Amino acid sequence: MQNNQQVIENDFQPESSSKYEGSWERKGRSLNTAAVVGLLGIGVLYFNAQVMLFMIIFLFTIAINPAPEVSGTFVERISAMAKLYTPPLRISLIISQYLFMLLPTWWLVKRWHSHYVRDYVRLKYSSVIEIVLAILATLAIIPTGAYIGNELVRRLKFPDIFFKFYQELFSAHSLHEFLWLVFIVAITPAICEEIFFRGYVQRTFERTVRAKSVLLVGVIFGLFHMQPLSLITLSLLGIIFGFFYYRSQSLLPAMAAHFTNNFLVIFLYYKEIEIAGVNLLTAEQLPISWVLITLPIGIFILYLYYRLTKKNNL
Repeated sequence: MQNNQQVIENDFQPESSSKYEGSWERKGRSLNTAAVVGLLGIGVLYFNAQVMLFMIIFLFTIAINPAPEVSGTFVERISAMAKLYTPPLRISLIISQYLFMLLPTWWLVKRWHSHYVRDYVRLKYSSVIEIVLAILATLAIIPTGAYIGNELVRRLKFPDIFFKFYQELFSAHSLHEFLWLVFIVAITPAICEEIFFRGYVQRTFERTVRAKSVLLVGVIFGLFHMQPLSLITLSLLGIIFGFFYYRSQSLLPAMAAHFTNNFLVIFLYYKEIEIAGVNLLTAEQLPISWVLITLPIGIFILYLYYRLTKKNNL
């Protein structure tokens, strides 16, 4: 019995033979409480700081370059307002992700849990095949998520006007702007959100509830984005990212998958691609045949990933 307990404890130790010498660990406090407090604390800090940054940058922009009076139809006024708000929103998003999500997470791990932060969050090597399979699985699952989201929009009869801000935020009108958006919307969340959600929250929950942490943090990931119509899709993606993290014992596959999903959105907006007459950027429904083809492929790739990473979880 003692030997089995020792094996379990060793399985939860950070890599590189590091120890849990942080203040929370030394006092023997609840790990689940640490995950919840970290999630709520950093979440509140992040959202409030982002709003404040947006207001400061927006007011500064207006002071330098006063906004012209907007006339025309309601849709035209909404579109003009979206263009006005987009630059400050993009800047506040990137600053808040690094300063008020990534840095507090890094500090929290180091202070509460371990000085070996990279080992704790599992920012370490992963095989190329694991990363490739994570990317392919994500691409195969995206049509299902899009189908679910579009079906909700269709059934609830949400007007297209609600998507104007979202579309403007992710639309690029030049190569320079496209590359800037890739850094803001694809690279930055793949680093900051994955270290926060998977590297800290899921990693800490995992030490007590093991595989259940994948589902738990996946749903939390969906709720965090505060997009009711995309809750199911975002939660599904969060669960898949968490699965990659849990099975590989590395952040890199989840980061690659997260980047792939966000990059695809930006790329589709930039190129305005239509496939078989279907506009992938609107809320119109995707053909069910796409789901019936891609979903089994995605499930099969996830199974391959599971088999490949079995050695990491022995």
